[in-house]
Amino acid sequence: MGSAPVPPLPYRARPPQLLLVVGAVLVVSAGGAAAAVYGGGSARVLLLALAAAAAGASAWGSYARLRATEETLAAAAVALAVLGADAGAPLLRGSVVPPLVLSGVFLVLARLLRRPATWPLAAWLTAQLAALRALAGAEADDRTVGMLTVALVGLGVALGARRLVARVALVTTAPWWIAGVVGAVGTAWTADAGARWTSAALTVAAALELVVARLDRVLEPLLGPPRAVPVLAGAVSGAALGGALGAPGPGAVLLAGYTGVLLASAAAALLTGWVRGLFLPAALAAGGTLVVLSVGRLVAGSRWLELVLLLVLTALPCVLVAALRRDDRPVAAPAAVGCLAGAALVAVASGLVGAGAAAVCLGVLYAASLGAGLVLDPQTRRATVVTGAVCAVLAVVLLVAARDRGALAVQLAAQGLVTCAWGWHAWYTPDPRNGAPEGSPAWRAGAAQLVGAAWTAAALAGSSVVEAYTLPAALGLLLAAGPRLAAGPSWPAWGPGLLVAAVPSVGWAVVAPGSTRPVLVLLVAATVMGVAAWRAVRAPLVIAAWTAVALALGLAVLALPLPVSGALAVGVVLLAVGARRERHPVAGFNALLAEMR
Repeated sequence: MGSAPVPPLPYRARPPQLLLVVGAVLVVSAGGAAAAVYGGGSARVLLLALAAAAAGASAWGSYARLRATEETLAAAAVALAVLGADAGAPLLRGSVVPPLVLSGVFLVLARLLRRPATWPLAAWLTAQLAALRALAGAEADDRTVGMLTVALVGLGVALGARRLVARVALVTTAPWWIAGVVGAVGTAWTADAGARWTSAALTVAAALELVVARLDRVLEPLLGPPRAVPVLAGAVSGAALGGALGAPGPGAVLLAGYTGVLLASAAAALLTGWVRGLFLPAALAAGGTLVVLSVGRLVAGSRWLELVLLLVLTALPCVLVAALRRDDRPVAAPAAVGCLAGAALVAVASGLVGAGAAAVCLGVLYAASLGAGLVLDPQTRRATVVTGAVCAVLAVVLLVAARDRGALAVQLAAQGLVTCAWGWHAWYTPDPRNGAPEGSPAWRAGAAQLVGAAWTAAALAGSSVVEAYTLPAALGLLLAAGPRLAAGPSWPAWGPGLLVAAVPSVGWAVVAPGSTRPVLVLLVAATVMGVAAWRAVRAPLVIAAWTAVALALGLAVLALPLPVSGALAVGVVLLAVGARRERHPVAGFNALLAEMR
């Protein structure tokens, strides 16, 4: 049997390319050694002559369409030219002129010989070397301006160059951009007016150019997730502008914060299409950074009036965005309510207004959010109403903390009526998710608020009558059932409320005789039985009947001697058992009772 065939290698060796690389390395090494040994002008002339010869050979390779030859010889020419320009001098120190001249020469060669990528890369790298030398001994502000200038030029090179050159330019520009932006933000917060605005303007320009670079498909893989670059650009722009705008004082800080609000709101309201997807994250990041920095500075300086004004003014663009952009309403509408609520809380905490006035403002805001919810889509309505409910809770908390029980009772009553009105409307509004009626949470919340108002008023009046607390609770349970009182099963709707009303009153009437309470309880029970029988509602009829029986038995048991009371109890039990056994007319009554809801 013959030997198995040798599998092909996963790659093909390229001897000419290896020879070219080795030859170029040897030539550059020999030139560098000569420069190190001899130094001075002779070494410089030798290296520049070798560089010119290598560049000429690269041009011949380009003419002959020898791609590897032209690139390798061009790289060798660049290395020899850099070594010859500063023979014997440190690479990062020295005169700016040699690397600057080399950059110009390489740029001319890049225009004449367009195929090799080495010439434009060499032009950009030597230009950076010249910048490093120029900025080595510069002042901090000048160094920041220089780094941002290099970053702007580098991003411009990346945007207009071929694939390899563009990516190398972007990678080598990143350190300049980061160092320049960090220095510029610091300058915008600490330097004089001219340096502040220069640094802020250059930061914004560098940030915008970085956002534009996100559109280049060649550079896109190097810039991370789609929103990362816009958010970063917006954040650094907002930080720089915040320092420049807020320098004059508290009024300027307020202006800076509101500028951020307007920037974010205008972008959200006006941008569309791909422009919106690219620049909206940047605008939101810049605006949010301005607002956060302004709020922080106002709080640190205890400038409460300016902070309240900023929060109030912030709500206005949110309302505009909610009116113009349907897709942004679920965020813009609650944001407007939240800003106004925050303004009220800050005003109270700083002593600008009292707790009562702030509670009234929060209550009005709650009513306004419910009213706005009537015309909003379900998603926006839900978020807005929840935010308004938080305002209602905050109003109650403020009055409780201030121990103003009179204002608390009025506040709870007003909010309860508004909530019940909302619940009445929401009951007839179908839920788009499952078609079931909404409103039960609103009825329960409104009932709880009204019960709290009644209990607060009773405590304020010093009432010791048990019905002052049980009857509001019973009415609250009935109100919480909402329209189910008229249409739903009677026991879930009517039962809890009537039991809460009846049981304490019956118990108190039995254990504390001598008052008119038993008579009133019997009159109310009789009235409820009559109305319930007329309207064919089972739960009120049964509860009222048992209320009358329990009251009568209780009074009888307490009024009669113990043996007589025992005989009476046994007799009642026997009568009940006998009536239950009898088919007629009790059976007919049971059948009639079963037909009720």
